[in-house]
Amino acid sequence: MSLRTAGRQSPVLLAGVLLFGAWIGLNLFRVFDAIPSFWTGGGDVGYTWLGGLVGLLVMLILVGLLVTLYSALTESSPTPDTFPPREGGARTER
Repeated sequence: MSLRTAGRQSPVLLAGVLLFGAWIGLNLFRVFDAIPSFWTGGGDVGYTWLGGLVGLLVMLILVGLLVTLYSALTESSPTPDTFPPREGGARTER
């Protein structure tokens, strides 16, 4: 399934995933910009470099989960294969 097919089958979910991913991406840059330099210390009040790194790590994990969700949207077959696998099609018993 392509992005176009996912858009036809579930446009609201696809739009939500893409908008949420864009929002996370913008917040990644905002948090990165707000982190004080490790070398200057950054003071005791407000953001610290360690807190900023933890925030970036959490947002990167969310991006990874969104990529996993996107890969599930692009899966070609929504159901698992039958078990046990059949070779040569259906057999008739006598």
